Amino acid sequence: MAVLGIGTEIVECVRISKMIETHGEQFLERVYTAHEIEFCILKANAARHFATRWAAKEATMKALQCRQQGVHWTDIEIVTSLEQGPRIVLGGAALAYSQYSGVEKLLLSLGACRTHATAYVIATDQLD
Repeated sequence: MAVLGIGTEIVECVRISKMIETHGEQFLERVYTAHEIEFCILKANAARHFATRWAAKEATMKALQCRQQGVHWTDIEIVTSLEQGPRIVLGGAALAYSQYSGVEKLLLSLGACRTHATAYVIATDQLD
């Protein structure tokens, strides 16, 4: 298994909270998928969950090295399940570019506290 890219990001939760306050639904729909919005708004501390997903999307873009490839924020979705925990689901230009680059798997680690959210992504060329 070869590592094709690594990305990490840290963001202040209050920064994302202010973006939501200032730009509201326009910001949410530009950055997050409908499933992500629904997931986050149901949580007690929605801003922290939005910030964690922001960090994960940024880390994914860095790992894929796709910033200049027409990838939209909503092409990267962070999905959480009890069985698998958090994982990255790609669509649109992000999926196309990852396939072109030979990326088969994205490994994701998330962290958050009251003030900050972090994410770490490793892109590899093998599924297992």
